[in-house]
Amino acid sequence: MSSLPSQSQIVVTDPRPNDYRGLTRLAGEYGWHIHFLTCGRAAIQFARPRAADLWMINIRLLEMSGFDLLDIVRGRVPGVPVFLVADRYDSEEERRACGCGAALYLCKDADRSIDCQQLLQFLLADDRVERVNEVPYPIISQAED
Repeated sequence: MSSLPSQSQIVVTDPRPNDYRGLTRLAGEYGWHIHFLTCGRAAIQFARPRAADLWMINIRLLEMSGFDLLDIVRGRVPGVPVFLVADRYDSEEERRACGCGAALYLCKDADRSIDCQQLLQFLLADDRVERVNEVPYPIISQAED
């Protein structure tokens, strides 16, 4: 996969969107737009051509498996990379993710957050993505007393 350019659309399907706070910070830095969906049904409705440049799907959704949703997304938007996300590492899930064509298998850290360094390394594989801001994170000013 080539780098994800500025203005790219990322769809995250996970019942726990707060686990992606680090990704939200990266999105602001690189000019990516994130759409958070908390269930597979919403993701199926959203899955249409040109709706997203990257999908991130939790393997354990409430009403279906992430593997099933991956198949549906692939059928509706072929060629768009799909990352499968696990709440914790499982070697069998990793093998299955690789076998079903997921572009990347990611595991959340112990604090249930996404390892943004691993993700960024993959997304910026060919170094063509440039930062939108010059500072890596927004500067928050404090009110003077």
